[in-house]
Amino acid sequence: MKNYLLALISIVLFTGCAVKMDSTYINKEILPQKSDNVTHFLASKTYNTYDEKEGKLTSYFFKEKDGKLTATHSIMYLPMDSTEQLYSPFSQVTFTLKRLTQGKAKSIEEALVMEVKKNGFKKLFNDKEEYIIGNDFARDLKFCIKEFEDMIQRQEDNDDNGLGLVLPIP
Repeated sequence: MKNYLLALISIVLFTGCAVKMDSTYINKEILPQKSDNVTHFLASKTYNTYDEKEGKLTSYFFKEKDGKLTATHSIMYLPMDSTEQLYSPFSQVTFTLKRLTQGKAKSIEEALVMEVKKNGFKKLFNDKEEYIIGNDFARDLKFCIKEFEDMIQRQEDNDDNGLGLVLPIP
């Protein structure tokens, strides 16, 4: 029950409501040269961004509603390695980073900087320091981060319930 409540709170806190977008804030570099209708172009598109200063990944989901551009978003903050398990040799995060960067990145932040560079340091919005990353890259990275956070949560729950290390009595 506790996990369901936490999941519900997380969804409410980190998923934004649909808001009307002013297309003048959209970076013109991501739009096609001949498109006059920004709303029509962005409708049904998803963009993922990385904000290095905030340490977060954001997914933006654009839709057209009543002829206006609306967007919802979902935020995931990068995890801290407080347990020193995030980059262990057998961590899912380590395996994913090796796969996504051909073994070049040793940290999530390093992999994200490489991905931002690969995408030409393009911003989604003119007024934000969020750089576009690939959707597949973001999906895979978010999945492994979520798995890591779930593993840490299970460990904490086991420790809280007194189910930590149990030694047999001879």
